Amino acid sequence: MKLTTLLGTPTVLCFMAGVTGLIAWRVLSTSASDQAWSPTALKTPIQVQVVGHDFIWRFRFPGPDGKFNTKDDASVEKELHLPLERDVVFLVTSDDYVYTMAIPDLGLRQIAVPELTYLLEFRVTEERSIDIIADPLCGVRIFHDEDMGKVIVQSKTAFDSWYKEIQ
Repeated sequence: MKLTTLLGTPTVLCFMAGVTGLIAWRVLSTSASDQAWSPTALKTPIQVQVVGHDFIWRFRFPGPDGKFNTKDDASVEKELHLPLERDVVFLVTSDDYVYTMAIPDLGLRQIAVPELTYLLEFRVTEERSIDIIADPLCGVRIFHDEDMGKVIVQSKTAFDSWYKEIQ
């Protein structure tokens, strides 16, 4: 038998195995990276940046990089969804006026001041919809809506679906 036949067959087989393995790796890694990331994937408390602006609340989740104010953040206005049975940390601030964030149903109340950030830590334990009450510091309620937003507490699956829609 010739030397090229002896070396050629194993070389071709190794090459084919390598190509097959590369294709399989590419398919598996692509399908894993195509899955939508969600804050519920983390074992740490879910952080939400809460910014008062023009008499409404804006909510921002950090993206997969775990940092706020980057391209991968997800944000919404007025209506925040949270997963059930998870610890949550609100980072409360404002970019225009001084506000008070009040969610009486959760026993939460915090001031929002431009250029300052205050923490609110809590855990949501039942599925429900909760209003974020307007509590104007000027004392004149007729110039403001009754609420500045809403928190919707839902199952992890429902939250992940909602989060995928806002990305």
